[in-house]
Amino acid sequence: MSKNSNQVKKIINNKTIHFVLPGEIHRKLRAMLFLKESSMQSFFKLMSEKFIEGDQYIINLLEKRVSDIKNKKINNLKEISEKDLYNVIEENSPFKK
Repeated sequence: MSKNSNQVKKIINNKTIHFVLPGEIHRKLRAMLFLKESSMQSFFKLMSEKFIEGDQYIINLLEKRVSDIKNKKINNLKEISEKDLYNVIEENSPFKK
């Protein structure tokens, strides 16, 4: 296989992702990984591999995060007054003319 063929194969088989991290998290993560002689790319690759391999710690960590987000949304809904809720329903009613 030629060098060009290998490069084309690598481009086709590898995917890139882009996401936003808060600046503080990005700086700390990068520094901590540097101290461990690792890169951000290798860290996220490792987390991805472990998740799809069924690593129970990573799965539990994700499930807890999802649960925390759901609970926060539910708690926010609980803080809405009945009057405000009924007003929103009335204003967005499909039967309102």
